[in-house]
Amino acid sequence: MGGTFSGCRWDKKRVVESCDAIDTAELKRWHLLRPGTNRSGSLEWRRGNDEKPSSVSYTMTVADGGGSFRLQYKIGQPPERFDYPVQLVKTSCHLGGVRWWFICPLTKNGTACGRRARKLYLCGKYFGCRHCHALTYRSRQESDSRVYALARAGLDAMPAIGRASVSQLGLTLKALALMQKRAERSAR
Repeated sequence: MGGTFSGCRWDKKRVVESCDAIDTAELKRWHLLRPGTNRSGSLEWRRGNDEKPSSVSYTMTVADGGGSFRLQYKIGQPPERFDYPVQLVKTSCHLGGVRWWFICPLTKNGTACGRRARKLYLCGKYFGCRHCHALTYRSRQESDSRVYALARAGLDAMPAIGRASVSQLGLTLKALALMQKRAERSAR
């Protein structure tokens, strides 16, 4: 039991944090999703100071009911060019206003995805929703073994609230809840 690399998961999915993404919320914040907008430009990403930035050119047309967002970019050596449209739609929010969505342009097994997505991720060669790229969030892959270890260590090992990060506080709350459950069980 517990040999070399035991507990390691080699079958983890790729996480959204490792992919470049285009977000309709950011486009809206930059006032690019106003009806009547016809615009061209580029979006740039950089991960760390050493990495060369990635960029995507776009041409956007926005009307009252939706719009079109044409992506143009190159990938690989020798560079392979990509140029395809992505549909934009909007829906009403319950408390007023509108929410913009991309319609996923990818096809799987000959069937178009067509899923509404706030973000499209670039994994491999094409932008698509996280479901088509089989992406997950890093937090979904974290084990609660840290919680059990912190609960075993006790209150002295828990970080002071003033200097703890949000993730440390969340971990601490989980550990405290576990300790409380254990105390209630032993009191019975």
